[in-house]
Amino acid sequence: MVLGRSPMRGDGGERGERRKHALPSLRSYRDFRLLWTGSAMSVMAERCSGMAFTLLVLWHTGSESAAGLVGFASLLPTLLVQLPAGVMVDRLNRRRVMMVCVIVRMVAVATVALTLIGDTVRVWHIALVAFVQSTMTVFYQLSERAMVRGVVPPAQLGAAMATNEARSRGVNFVGHPASGAMFGLSAWLPFMSSVTLYLLSLITLLRLRGEKEPPARPAKRRRMRDDILVGLRWVWGRAYFRTALLIIAGSNLVFQGLILTVAVVIREDGGAAGTIGLIMACGGMGGLFGALAGGWLNKRLAMRQIMILAHTLWAVVMPAAVFFRQPVALGVLFFITSHIGAAVTVSGMSYQVRITPNNMQGRVGSVVMLLVSGASSLGALATGYLLEAVGSRHTLMLVSGVMVVLAVVAAVVFTRKGAAVEDRQDSEPPAQPVPAAVADGSTADPLTTLELRRTDG
Repeated sequence: MVLGRSPMRGDGGERGERRKHALPSLRSYRDFRLLWTGSAMSVMAERCSGMAFTLLVLWHTGSESAAGLVGFASLLPTLLVQLPAGVMVDRLNRRRVMMVCVIVRMVAVATVALTLIGDTVRVWHIALVAFVQSTMTVFYQLSERAMVRGVVPPAQLGAAMATNEARSRGVNFVGHPASGAMFGLSAWLPFMSSVTLYLLSLITLLRLRGEKEPPARPAKRRRMRDDILVGLRWVWGRAYFRTALLIIAGSNLVFQGLILTVAVVIREDGGAAGTIGLIMACGGMGGLFGALAGGWLNKRLAMRQIMILAHTLWAVVMPAAVFFRQPVALGVLFFITSHIGAAVTVSGMSYQVRITPNNMQGRVGSVVMLLVSGASSLGALATGYLLEAVGSRHTLMLVSGVMVVLAVVAAVVFTRKGAAVEDRQDSEPPAQPVPAAVADGSTADPLTTLELRRTDG
């Protein structure tokens, strides 16, 4: 009697084949682990000191205008230095840029801790340190995003971006409350904690074996203005990408308006200031889960489909804020909207990094961030005037109406004839640079080199 292979063994063989060809876990890439860990500590350090700046000024001066000045100083670099930073990130070694950023921020924050030993607080000093830290953060974020493509294979880029976004959302959820708790124990504690975290981040960057050489430079050095224009033209010349960016900028404007309006609603209804913090924490938790789901969604849907789905869901749930003003309902609303927003962010970042040539990652990333930051700033400014003019309920109706319009625009633009073709064209990977030579003089394949960096740890 001849025994044939049982179905169970056959199925197991097929599963074994799939496992054999499956990509390894992101944790198995040494450089990605180091980049992720170092950036997590860097972001946590920035959150701890950033929150403490405002608390320090309020508690030592009692001046709300002084606290506002410090807040303005910390936001200003996102508008002033984005485009020049993008050019510099494309000209320099990105790993070294990140190391310089960590060192400068560490020293700047340390000066605040030292002044607190003598119980001396000067508003101009705090504002200057906030400005310097935020400026270095702009350079750091652009450099880190550009480096991700060099430490994971293209097939895992979406998963890597989702993991990074989950890290940022998780740090946001933990960092601000931790900063407030440490400040309550001692004013210098959050600043010294930031210094320690920056030092640990620097150590991980020193161990990083990623990009050793700067991106390929043009034969003739251009002026910074010309390089900025190249980045702007590249983004503007891709109609599909440009349209998606403008729609996302519009939704960011709406959400900044929603955040400010909800704070006013809680105050009008006699709620405590801590209630606003709890609602924002619900949003942070939703963003964390959304980021974790973003990689899964990014593998299954094209960017145009994610855009349509996200803006349709936002348009459906946002009007609930007009009718349900209870803190619990608003917390649920922020959880849902942030969950969707994180998934869109993962999709957008993955798409941008994938389609952008390596020597333009900094410039294109800076254009993207400028649009996002500019929309957020305009949203907060416009909503303040709108609230004074028409009140909170009508403001909520207006921002909900704007979201409905954006959902309609997204549906029309991304379902029109040719949208799928443009999506595929923009998704084609950019031309790869000439592989670097290895020790024996032969050329090294980028993916082979990447696999050699992988460990099983």
